[in-house]
Amino acid sequence: MDLRACFRPARTGAALTACILAVAAGPAAALSCLPWGPADAYLHAANSDRVYNVIAGELKFDESLLPQSHSDNPNDTPPLTRIPAQLSGKLLEGKYFSRRVSVSAVIEVECLGPWCGGMKSGADYVVFAEQRGQELVVRANACGGFAFDDTSTVRRQVLDCHRGKACEPAQPR
Repeated sequence: MDLRACFRPARTGAALTACILAVAAGPAAALSCLPWGPADAYLHAANSDRVYNVIAGELKFDESLLPQSHSDNPNDTPPLTRIPAQLSGKLLEGKYFSRRVSVSAVIEVECLGPWCGGMKSGADYVVFAEQRGQELVVRANACGGFAFDDTSTVRRQVLDCHRGKACEPAQPR
């Protein structure tokens, strides 16, 4: 069984369940991911000294720029790929996703050897975009990231955290 399939949910921005991958080529290599969900991202952003914008909306970018693992050397994947994107949706302000925005963003796709984060262009996400100067950065890594499928459950988790209600991380603290 090809255990790399455990990481396919990262391509949609969904939280990953705990997963261990082992590769038989050369010395054994493994990648373990802890559960990560919208509440984890919210708590990370809230406890960070960096500024995050939480936006629910559509993310568009050129999918051909996503890093791909090479079959002849799967570990020859760049560790970080920056992809220009456009994010259109509603910004979390006060108690709701209320202010319409259409902004440029950068998706930072991180790879750990052959395992990379990813997203789908044109899909709706709830993103935690880090403000770096004039740039908004959405991180996607092999074990999840800061973009989640825009569902009523995801929005409810984010809004509950934001309003001071139950904010239960998937990852034990």
